[in-house]
Amino acid sequence: MAETPLEIEIPYPTDGHRWVAQLPLFPNYPKACEVADVPNIPLPEIPRYVVKRADAQLVIDGRLDEGAWARAEWTQPFGSISTGAKDGPETQLALLWDDENLYGAYRVQDFDVRGTMARYHEHVYICDDDVELFVQGPDGYYEFGLNPINNIYELRWTWLDAVISSGDAAALDKLFRLRDSLYYAPRGGEKYGRIGDLGWALPGIQHAVQIDGTLNNPSSVDVGWTVEFALPWAGLAEIGLGTPQPGLEFRVQGYRAVHDRDDHEAAQLLQTQYPGATPFYGYTWSTMGNGNVHNPERWASLSLSGESV
Repeated sequence: MAETPLEIEIPYPTDGHRWVAQLPLFPNYPKACEVADVPNIPLPEIPRYVVKRADAQLVIDGRLDEGAWARAEWTQPFGSISTGAKDGPETQLALLWDDENLYGAYRVQDFDVRGTMARYHEHVYICDDDVELFVQGPDGYYEFGLNPINNIYELRWTWLDAVISSGDAAALDKLFRLRDSLYYAPRGGEKYGRIGDLGWALPGIQHAVQIDGTLNNPSSVDVGWTVEFALPWAGLAEIGLGTPQPGLEFRVQGYRAVHDRDDHEAAQLLQTQYPGATPFYGYTWSTMGNGNVHNPERWASLSLSGESV
């Protein structure tokens, strides 16, 4: 009698990613992942947001003291990435635009502000609280995250289905030759998945942080930190976004990683993979239904407005 193959179900971890292989040059990072799809459960309505135009030039210093930020529309506090529950420290996002940039600002409540990850393009959410922004275009999407010491990581994600269907062999060859890349296996309805360029940097990006508290001092009770950034449209054209003008529509997601530094047992397990890591929980603008933020169909729907602030 033939033996029945043993099937072992490996659940997705809390962030919705299951590692398939590792990146040889960076053994702490995966080379490939499977990612959880949007679950078939009732979820909150996807937010819609109108991005107003900045009337005056914004100084990217993290202070948020320009009148435009006071007049901008701020999101509701982020909720649990899985359920939408407002059970974490408050995080809010506002967006503005002009002919040169898409601007963003975060207000981050954080009673123990810590920042330790300082290497170039280090994935800061592994050890630090961070805020992130995802911007979708027709050809892929842009991801960046930033921690309280103003260090960022970036990725440009490209959908392989579109590249292969177009017959663009040169573009496909370029993606496969990337030295530092991350492959996400296809979800339901996809054939080829997507590739993230870990080395890509958005040309001209500006970003700044201001801390209200004492950095890396657990004995003090902090207020939090504020973030300000400018993403040039010229760089976002790399993901296929068109010329900025009233009526332009695209999707964006805001994300906050909140670390639990009291869960020492979980931290001990994580640190066998990445020294200094602690468990964290995700909070998002638009609820995803599970721990995976990389499902753009669940991101907030944006449109640029001609109204100035």
